[in-house]
Amino acid sequence: MNESIQSRLRAATHACHVRINRHPLLMGLTGRSCALPTYCRVLRAYYEIYRGLEIAISLYAPRSPRPFDYEPRRKLPWIAQDLAYFQIDPVCPPPLFHSQAPEINTPGQFIGALYPIEGATLGGQTIIPHLQNSLGLDATRGARFFSAYGAHTASRWQDYCRFADSILGNAEQERLAQETAMLVFNQFEEALNEHHRILGARQ
Repeated sequence: MNESIQSRLRAATHACHVRINRHPLLMGLTGRSCALPTYCRVLRAYYEIYRGLEIAISLYAPRSPRPFDYEPRRKLPWIAQDLAYFQIDPVCPPPLFHSQAPEINTPGQFIGALYPIEGATLGGQTIIPHLQNSLGLDATRGARFFSAYGAHTASRWQDYCRFADSILGNAEQERLAQETAMLVFNQFEEALNEHHRILGARQ
């Protein structure tokens, strides 16, 4: 039986994934005392990443040889909703992190770009209980993004995994998927680093 694309992406991006999971801002969300300034910094960092990334995804998705409807999965509106709950304008002051969205012109690049952000919906299920307990947040009160698809999160992930397997056996597309996934992970880390630096400077 062939190994799944998801398994290969997980192996290829393991180091990137570990660094993200251990990032001080994200670890701060699951600590005993989750601080609101930390949470808001994470939201702002994510807004800066998703803004460019979802434009690139939306431009490619209609051209994908195998359909994958990303529109119901768009996460930038969720982040904007959370920031609005805290009366934070995501573009004022200007963004700290400016990144060029990854190139998405092939199925492999599309699948690779989706891997970190769809996988993050699973991680959100670990974070959301801490946000509820520490800050009293939920899907309608400042934690729409980390609530993700709610009870449908696991099934949506499986839908993505089946879609990813459409490139099984295509070495070039698998390579592009891995490169793009690592690029996106690195951009998340860079954005979080910028906001962590600012947060530390203000404490």
